[in-house]
Amino acid sequence: MFTFVTGGLRSGKSEYALRRTSELGPPPWLYVAPKIEGDDEIKARLANHRRDQEATWRLLEAPEHLASVLEPPTLDGVGSLLIDRFTIWISNRLARADHSADRALLDEVERLADRLYRSTTPAVVVTTEVGLGFLPANVPDRRLVDVVGMANQILSDRATTAAFLVSGIPMRLR
Repeated sequence: MFTFVTGGLRSGKSEYALRRTSELGPPPWLYVAPKIEGDDEIKARLANHRRDQEATWRLLEAPEHLASVLEPPTLDGVGSLLIDRFTIWISNRLARADHSADRALLDEVERLADRLYRSTTPAVVVTTEVGLGFLPANVPDRRLVDVVGMANQILSDRATTAAFLVSGIPMRLR
């Protein structure tokens, strides 16, 4: 069972996902995301998303093969899981491979979506909606939009619930 959360940049996706994750299971909760500059900010945000003083978030840098976070040793004792910055994870993977590896990456996303669907640990996956803008003129950006768009469709197809955020307002899609 997992929730798919999408929206534009700075739309409130992560804040919504943090709240939702803390509602899905008891602490501790697991926050998984690719490392980016400014990660001290996320630690401060996580501190504000505690239901009580004993509640804690565990932080884990997203591994190259994201489905590995669904292994029992990683999820042991975790009440729920948040996978944030999925689009950045895809972008990082695309940067390390040429166009011929795109299908294999999407196959990996399929396996991730299947594992999330079957997992007994509730999860929330946050991604950026790339389908609302114009088609980029340069090939690397167009490749990113294509692959992220297809990956988002795979994830949303298997998600139990889906939400789209605009200006901090969640709209339930499913």
